Amino acid sequence: MYKAKTLKEIFAGNKYKLDSSHQQVSKWIQSQNSKFRRSLEKSHGYNRIVSMFDFDRLSTLEGFEHIDKLCIVSGSENELETNFIDASEIFATSLEGGYDLTDDWSREDFENKDILGSFDLVMCNQVLEHVPDPIRAFNNLVLMTKPGAYIWVSIPVINRIHDEPNFYSSGYHPRYLKFLSDNAKLNVIHIGAWGSLKYKLFAVSRNWPPLRKLQKGFRSNSDLLFPSFMFVNGAIHHEKHLVDTWALYRKP
Repeated sequence: MYKAKTLKEIFAGNKYKLDSSHQQVSKWIQSQNSKFRRSLEKSHGYNRIVSMFDFDRLSTLEGFEHIDKLCIVSGSENELETNFIDASEIFATSLEGGYDLTDDWSREDFENKDILGSFDLVMCNQVLEHVPDPIRAFNNLVLMTKPGAYIWVSIPVINRIHDEPNFYSSGYHPRYLKFLSDNAKLNVIHIGAWGSLKYKLFAVSRNWPPLRKLQKGFRSNSDLLFPSFMFVNGAIHHEKHLVDTWALYRKP
């Protein structure tokens, strides 16, 4: 039987010790150009902001800011993380009308063998909860990746039903990302996670709040659901209330 890891054991296996505190993320947001900074503060769920912060630093530490071929699974060429890398060629595929992630891509008669082992980075954000077989889907990401290249995955720890009917599971703990890498025999570069009680309550009841809505004060109608949280900075991380997790792997 697979031996489950504690959070401490999972994070101890990271190659880098990254400081993803609210203070560091805030400084990083302020360092961006004005248009992108406004979108980070007002438009995107703060969980994605923290994962993006890690992605930016990891792309520099691992040296993949400039690559030849990038694959974005279930997204567009405008995926937020592309702000921090330069790819000569971007291939984007979606769950609807794209490649079937739950198909067996390792079979001899797989029709699209040209995509296998061809990408320097495969990016898969907020997708695995939308497929019925996340293990096979993840293994197909591995098949698309070149030896020595990278896979980036982010996935909710908690969630609410959305994108019907393509919704199958509510989310996964960071230990699931560790299990996926062990199962696929990948090298873990970094597994991260973030959460707060304020974000969790808003996310499961109404929306995925951006930084602006997590700050103290009356920020939106969401505050009427939990008035006491108007006095709480929901951007401060609390390990007991994880809402999102992400990982960077390298294929041997």
